Amino acid sequence: MSPSGAMASTRGVWLATVGKVVGVVVTSFAIYYSIKFADYLFHLGITPDVYGVLIALIASAAGVAISNILGNAVILYLKPALRERAFSVGNVIKIIGFLFSILVAFTLGKIGAEAALLGGTVTGLVLGLALQPVLSNLFAGLVILATRFVTIGDVVRITSTGIPYQLAVLPPYKYFSPDYVVPGYKGRVVEIGLFYTTVILDTGYELRIPNSILLNSGVVDYTPQWSEKGTVMVRIELPLSVINFDAVEREVREVLAEFSIIAVDFTEQSDKDHVILRVKLEVPNGADWRDLKSRALKKLLEYRERKIRENYYRYLCLTRAVLCDRYAEQLAKEGPRASS
Repeated sequence: MSPSGAMASTRGVWLATVGKVVGVVVTSFAIYYSIKFADYLFHLGITPDVYGVLIALIASAAGVAISNILGNAVILYLKPALRERAFSVGNVIKIIGFLFSILVAFTLGKIGAEAALLGGTVTGLVLGLALQPVLSNLFAGLVILATRFVTIGDVVRITSTGIPYQLAVLPPYKYFSPDYVVPGYKGRVVEIGLFYTTVILDTGYELRIPNSILLNSGVVDYTPQWSEKGTVMVRIELPLSVINFDAVEREVREVLAEFSIIAVDFTEQSDKDHVILRVKLEVPNGADWRDLKSRALKKLLEYRERKIRENYYRYLCLTRAVLCDRYAEQLAKEGPRASS
């Protein structure tokens, strides 16, 4: 977008914001004076104390609405520069506005300390029971924002019994590569609201998690702020008939020379004819581990294919139990040294 277009868009946002604020103020005055007019016209007998409570309610509702409007405007204004972190600034403005609205409401309503204490006690008991889930999410959201339990932009995996998660029922070989599976939803945190947090999953869908559940969840943080360097495991099944145990590690390191290899080891024997080789690779900061793993696995598959071609009849006889006569002929031609 051109600078002139950006300025026009910003001007439009703030003009719309001012219009909404003016609309809230006008609506608040209209409600108050409509009630006063109805009291004068129909002789309702509303006392000054009731008017004070009415003013406090209207002022607090208007303050909350205006705070929400201003917070959203700030988010729209800062989003091009701060991206997801603009939501944190907007939410802080909303919280400050909510608290300020309550103070102004008590001041305008001229509610005394005793009345405020009594009304607050009764109202608190009623609302505390009725709005317990809402309030728990609200205070959990404040704690998350204050302690930075998770922050906008973090890539996390949320594990909690409060969010149903079922592992796919698949054959064991589908989990051939991972050492372990963390049961949970993985994605990027894009918004931390007062009542729920929004995470964009790997699939592209939005997951909205109530803040109370998030605060009580286990969080695996993939953002490399405190974490160790990222690693990825690549496994491949090799036939025992085609490998030399003394040379296989050196050969694998040569095949994967372009990668940063941490370790090469045999993890287990999958059956009597195959062994699983595991290669642990370091993932550079900012690199896509999926692409790195894909390229490494491709080279290992080519290595296995080459070893099978080089030892073709030996592989067919000792692993597949076919064409053993051809393998015997090959051994006879190569002499006793080849069979040792």
